[in-house]
Amino acid sequence: MVNVEICIGSACYVKGSSQVVNQLNDLIKENHWEDKIAVKGSFCMKACQNHIGLGIRINGNQIEQVTAQNAKEVLSRELFKILS
Repeated sequence: MVNVEICIGSACYVKGSSQVVNQLNDLIKENHWEDKIAVKGSFCMKACQNHIGLGIRINGNQIEQVTAQNAKEVLSRELFKILS
């Protein structure tokens, strides 16, 4: 099971993390990954404080430079690497 954590703390929420959750859920449905990916909310990962984008971890690894605008593309690329 691939674990994807998305920060839902106030700063990331304002920067679009709720949109990222929706995009990730769409990606999961489109690729029939419902039984392969667990989506979890998380509070502050300090990603925005460290200027590395929204707080998103896949299997505990911080994914950098993710924005609400590029999240679906970045998550798709990273998840295909793991699930292929």
